[in-house]
Amino acid sequence: MSSSSQENKNADKAKSKSGQSDDASFDAFNEGSVYSMMYSMAESQYVGGAAAQAGPSLSKELEDELVQKVAMSKFQQLEKVKLTGRRVILIRNAERVDRIFPDWMNMAFDANGKYQPYDLNQPLTLPNRTGSFHQYRYDAPITELGCVVSMMIGRALKLNSQHPHKVFTSPALRCIQSCKNILKAMGNSDLKMCIEPAFFEWMSWYEVLPDWMSEDDLLKSNYKIDDNYKPILSKEEIRNRRNESHIAFYDRCIQAFKNILEIEKKPGYMLFVVHSLTMDAISRLLNARKTETILQSDMQMIGGNYPYCSVLVYEELIDKSWRLVPRAMPSLTYMDFTSRVNYEFVRRN
Repeated sequence: MSSSSQENKNADKAKSKSGQSDDASFDAFNEGSVYSMMYSMAESQYVGGAAAQAGPSLSKELEDELVQKVAMSKFQQLEKVKLTGRRVILIRNAERVDRIFPDWMNMAFDANGKYQPYDLNQPLTLPNRTGSFHQYRYDAPITELGCVVSMMIGRALKLNSQHPHKVFTSPALRCIQSCKNILKAMGNSDLKMCIEPAFFEWMSWYEVLPDWMSEDDLLKSNYKIDDNYKPILSKEEIRNRRNESHIAFYDRCIQAFKNILEIEKKPGYMLFVVHSLTMDAISRLLNARKTETILQSDMQMIGGNYPYCSVLVYEELIDKSWRLVPRAMPSLTYMDFTSRVNYEFVRRN
C-alpha cells in the first residue's frame, strides 16, 4: 500500500472516532492515530546534547539513567470529564528567514529588488507585494525547512482527525505562510484564513512598524483569505498601539480571543497560527492565569519555550473552563531542535 493511501486510511479511521460522545477525555480522539502519544520531558532534555555526539548511540550508564528519568516523567492520562466539544489548537509560526539569515536582505536582493536565494533553505520565490521589496525586512517569509515542518504539522493534524472548521492567523507573512502549508498538508481546500491583526506580537519590539501584505496581494498570490471576515482590531488600530505595555499586549490578545469565542459557538476545532507571545497570551486565559503577574523579562524567553511550529491543544469543559491536553499531538524532533513547548513555563503563575 502506498504511503498516501495509508495516510488516508488512517485519517478516515481516526475521523470515525470524532463522532464519539464528548463525555470522555480527549484521549479517546487519538485512538485511531498512527502516532503514539507517549512522551517524557527526560527524552527532550537528552535530545539537546545528543545530536552532535559521535560514536555509539548511548553508553549503558546513560541509557539506564534515561530509562529511570522517563519512568518518572511520563504524562498521566487525563481524567474523564464532560466536554462541550469546543477545542482550540494554537500553533506558532515556522522558522523565519531573517532569524536564520540575518543579512539576507542585503545578500539576496540586488539594487532593483530582484531576489535570488543563495542557500537551499531560502525560498525559491517570494510572493509579489505592492510597494518596495524592503518591506520584507520587517515582514519576512519562512524558510524552506519552515515550509516542510509546517506541512508535517498539518499532516499530523490530518492523521489525528483534528480538522478545524475555523482558522485564524496573525497578519505577519510568516504566520500566513505557515498556516497555508498546514492547511495544504491537511488537504482542506475549502478553509480560508481569517487574518486577525489583534494577534500580532508586541508592538513595542518594533522600531520600524511592519507593512503587512494586503489581502489583495495575498489573494493574487493564491493565499486563501476570508475577505468577508471583519477583524476584531484593524491593522491601523494595531499600528496605533506602538507604545503599548507588555500587559496591554497580553490583554489585547486575550480580549480578541474572548470575542472570537463569543462568536464561534460551534463544537469542533478552531486553529490559530500565531506568534510565540500570542500563544502565551491566549494560554494565560485558558489556564486561568492573571496577566498582572507577567514579568517583562519573561517575554525575552518566550521563543525558547514556544519553539517554531510548537502546538498547544485545549478543550472546553462543561463548566466553560478549559484544560490543556499535553498529549494531543507528538512533537517534531530533529538534531538539537524539538517543537515541544515547555509545559512548566506554560503553566506558570
